[in-house]
Amino acid sequence: MIQQARYLINENFKTIPFVEVILPYTESLIINPDLQLSILVMDKLKHKLLEELSSTAEVTLQTKLENFIENGNSNFDEFIKTINLSLVRDYPVLDKILMIKTNNFSKHIENIFTRFQEDIEKLKTKFNLGKIKIVDIDTGLGDGHNGEGTALLHLSDGTKLIYKPRNIGITNSYNSFIDWVNLKLKTDLKTFKIVDCVNYGWIEFVRSEKLNSDEDLKEYYFKSGILLAVTLLLGSKDCHHENVIASGNNPVMIDHETIIQPFFEDQSFRTWDFQHKIPPFSVLESFLIINPNSGTPIDIVGYGVNGNIEVSELVKTFINSNTINSKRTTRFTTRKIVDKNIPVLDGTYIFANDYKEQFINGFSSAYDMFFNSKDELKFSNSPLHLFNNNEVRYVWRPTFVYFKILKYMRLPAFMSSFEEFTKKLRFLLSKAFQGGNMEKFKFILDFEMKQMLNGDIPIFTLGSQNNYLESENALKVFEKNCMENIFHRIDLLSIEHKDEQLIYINRWLNM
Repeated sequence: MIQQARYLINENFKTIPFVEVILPYTESLIINPDLQLSILVMDKLKHKLLEELSSTAEVTLQTKLENFIENGNSNFDEFIKTINLSLVRDYPVLDKILMIKTNNFSKHIENIFTRFQEDIEKLKTKFNLGKIKIVDIDTGLGDGHNGEGTALLHLSDGTKLIYKPRNIGITNSYNSFIDWVNLKLKTDLKTFKIVDCVNYGWIEFVRSEKLNSDEDLKEYYFKSGILLAVTLLLGSKDCHHENVIASGNNPVMIDHETIIQPFFEDQSFRTWDFQHKIPPFSVLESFLIINPNSGTPIDIVGYGVNGNIEVSELVKTFINSNTINSKRTTRFTTRKIVDKNIPVLDGTYIFANDYKEQFINGFSSAYDMFFNSKDELKFSNSPLHLFNNNEVRYVWRPTFVYFKILKYMRLPAFMSSFEEFTKKLRFLLSKAFQGGNMEKFKFILDFEMKQMLNGDIPIFTLGSQNNYLESENALKVFEKNCMENIFHRIDLLSIEHKDEQLIYINRWLNM
């Protein structure tokens, strides 16, 4: 329980809706002075946390303010006093989530700096660094779990490093496989350095770099076609726009947690692929490309959709924040849906439809090479065996689906009652289950519930040779584990299968 009180508000925080209500929750955010961070950086971290807490609480608090006004009140300071005294009683779910988020964020920052100090000699050796320290940090760059997510570290010598709070051993396996592809195709797809520390890791920062010529674009889209074939062979998922970086003449996949996946086929659960008519064992599974009329949001497509640079949409926003005239209103806004995932030449985003020939040739060259290397890929010394025993993140539902559910659950009716929150959340999550087999997957639903009750995005992990999910060994969830899925895909390689993929590719190129 937070002891609420009035606070002097940092000038930089005054634009955050209801900052006076949520600021007391940040008391537990302790940044060790030994880290020697500047006041600006410490304020930046606190600002990031306050924004997240405000986003969680703003719907409930605005509703409370409107009720306060309807009852004939007009003094905002009086509202702050009232809500500070009543929040824990009236909205216990919100109170719990705000405390959990703050405590987790504090642990996250502490872990980053502690681990950096422990690993500094390894980092110096791997990334050729001299005397360094952390001078700035950007948090919340990836899906969070238990308050920890991907972070970007700015070092004193100008170097940037990515910190991942999860096992990143699979990146080594992926890099080695790309090295093998490069050797076979005589190309130079980019890989990057990592320091794997088992439960977390450090990754070289991949810069988005503009292109200099039409020849660079031809090479970029030839390589993009190769990478599409790679994701097809590996059974990759969730290769959305944030996981692709256009780095000069190289498309780079920067997040490999879902680069190999098991195969799930049970019609008692409405999977994303099933709902959107995505054929199994196809180039459409990865999200790098899509086909028309699939219902897949175009703003998540890894390689983008021709000409779609931004969208106009209705969003909820605050006006007159932290005053009695505060309102949560709907406005049209323009949002970019491409960024670092699309190459830029002379200030213009260039899509693959202008380089169809190169893209298709890249895909075909890789597909044909895989087809002609079937036996080699199955040998005991195959580069694919490097994926054995990797830890994999399984995409049970696309992460943006969880985000939508969590956003909906911020309504005050659910923040005021653990019973109502739990009941509604279970109802929304269970919609994906069909028929009489819901009990069969109850352990998955329970796992999702446990994570989301803490305001988290559920993350499922498994071994690459495991047919089970998490610790559930009573039920073989996956028809094929990650490795079995890959080798099944090798068997599927054929002229007919390739022709099917080219149909999907051409549909995307002509969208």
